[in-house]
Amino acid sequence: MRLARYSIFLGVWLLLLSGCGSGSYSSSRGTDNGSGSGSSSGGTGANPPANPIGGTPGPTGTNNLVIATPSVGGVVSVAVGAAQTVSITFTSSDGKRISGFGISGTLATLPTEWSGPVSFACAAVSAGSGCVLNLKYAPTAVAAGTLTIDYVFVDNSSMPSTGGSVTIAYAATAHNNVIATASPTGEINAAVGGSSRSVNVNFITDDGNVATDLTLTTDMSGIAGWNMAVAGFSCAIVSTGSGCQLPLTFAPSAAARGTLVLNYSYTDGSGVARTGTLNIPYSSTSQAGVVANATPAAQINAAINSAGQAVAVSFTTADGKPAAGLYVTSALTALPAGWKSASNAFTCNSVGSGNGCQLHLTYAPLVLAGGTLILNYAYTDAGGVARTGSLNLPYAATTNDNSVATASPTGQINAVVGLGTQAVLVTFTTDDGRIATALQLTSSLAALPADWSTSVTSFACSGFSSGSLCQLPLSYAPTAAGNGTLILMYSYNNNAGEPMTGSVNIAYQATTDDNIVGTPSPTSLAVSSGSSTPVIVTFTTDDGNPASALSVTSDLTALPSGWSSGTPVLACGVVSTGSTCLLNLTYAPTAADSGSLSLTYSYKNDSGTIKTGSVSIPYTATP
Repeated sequence: MRLARYSIFLGVWLLLLSGCGSGSYSSSRGTDNGSGSGSSSGGTGANPPANPIGGTPGPTGTNNLVIATPSVGGVVSVAVGAAQTVSITFTSSDGKRISGFGISGTLATLPTEWSGPVSFACAAVSAGSGCVLNLKYAPTAVAAGTLTIDYVFVDNSSMPSTGGSVTIAYAATAHNNVIATASPTGEINAAVGGSSRSVNVNFITDDGNVATDLTLTTDMSGIAGWNMAVAGFSCAIVSTGSGCQLPLTFAPSAAARGTLVLNYSYTDGSGVARTGTLNIPYSSTSQAGVVANATPAAQINAAINSAGQAVAVSFTTADGKPAAGLYVTSALTALPAGWKSASNAFTCNSVGSGNGCQLHLTYAPLVLAGGTLILNYAYTDAGGVARTGSLNLPYAATTNDNSVATASPTGQINAVVGLGTQAVLVTFTTDDGRIATALQLTSSLAALPADWSTSVTSFACSGFSSGSLCQLPLSYAPTAAGNGTLILMYSYNNNAGEPMTGSVNIAYQATTDDNIVGTPSPTSLAVSSGSSTPVIVTFTTDDGNPASALSVTSDLTALPSGWSSGTPVLACGVVSTGSTCLLNLTYAPTAADSGSLSLTYSYKNDSGTIKTGSVSIPYTATP
């Protein structure tokens, strides 16, 4: 397409040179005589051709070029919903004037979400910013690609140029938000001196795209009654699911009411530093009551199609004084999908400080889902007052997914000794696309097999699922022929939180760039006519490593006079050392003769390269 445009452009230029079909071209232009005015006239070919796009030609004498400079260096990165103008400034390579500049084709076919003028041309291009094309990139969805603009011009020597092009890489990113949700929801209540309340804070993005580097910036050490299970909480990756969770406990030592303000920072999908806040209201009372606590605490996780997770809900009094007549008011026969109770109804005549009042549940999901199970209950406290309470159990179905390590290139890694390095990239993903965490290479990168190396000293991924977020770079540069298998061991936690291990085996082989040599025996002949002499050509490799697919390409049925072959065709599947690949010839001249028998052959060497060779046998026959 570009060649066709240039051919048309050259045709227009030649047409103008010939005077538009009249056989002559003329113009009048001034010459500097020191007074600022002057004139001259010329006949056919006296002046450069007219500019086919517009403007007048500049001085002749150089073959300068048009240089295109985008206003944005590197990748044009714009968040979805925003817009950015990208200016492309066209200048001449030597600052001298260039005419006839124009964009090839039409700008109406720009990539989706790019816009600009339908066509663009400049009467003259030189230094400065006199020729600028303005385009706008306004993405509506996350995407990436490249924009290429082709152009043509008449250079400073008045010759139509082959033109040029400018390529701009672009990417649309997400200005997403990290949302924090506390479970249980609502106000967190606990009795002073009673059992602590578990609160789980889950962080996800509002569009499902990845955000990174989430860090809790609130100092929890100075907030009475609240404790964080881990110090220095952070998540390298935040997207969907339950891969980024902050476990908290509320164990008040005095009656109080307030709001826990959790501030956090992160980097959104477009690379912008952002902040967020979660408010958790809470209250504590010195009036004892019945408190419900679940084991395990925090979110209940279970893998789909598994035996499930057993959950024990213990009802106790915060002050040890007995309560009576406790019963669960929630319908245990209508629990959320995946949940079941050991009994259809649950009651306890007396509740104390031990674990004598327990409700046993099981969470065994069949599909990927999540939510919060709310258990309401009623009882009569030690003072005879009827009271109620509730327990929120957040839950999520997970998968027993597996990490899959894939080497690229796939299959056996082949490299040729002394001919550079073979790059190998190992990508870690999960077999169901859900997030696994805490991947760590357990094999030592300092103890790789000979000729293998890597640019990193250790390797780990905090979270990975699909795509190319978790990759280990390797290099194979053999110094001698050989083969083997590189075995890499690793550990990780699957989506169900279970510790898992895995390995990847990478077969490799180093080959050589060897040659097949044909050796005749005898190496030359001096015989009498009427005699018969056998000649054997032995094919071997010059390094002893195997080559393959040898075939004599000379016609063995049309040899010179006196020569004959024991076979019309010679082919050997494998050639290395020894006498496994032989060609039997006979020289039986009937008259005086001399010359040299030349035989050609082809083969594949040890690196798989197709090569050719030849062998020559000089001969003389006397009467």
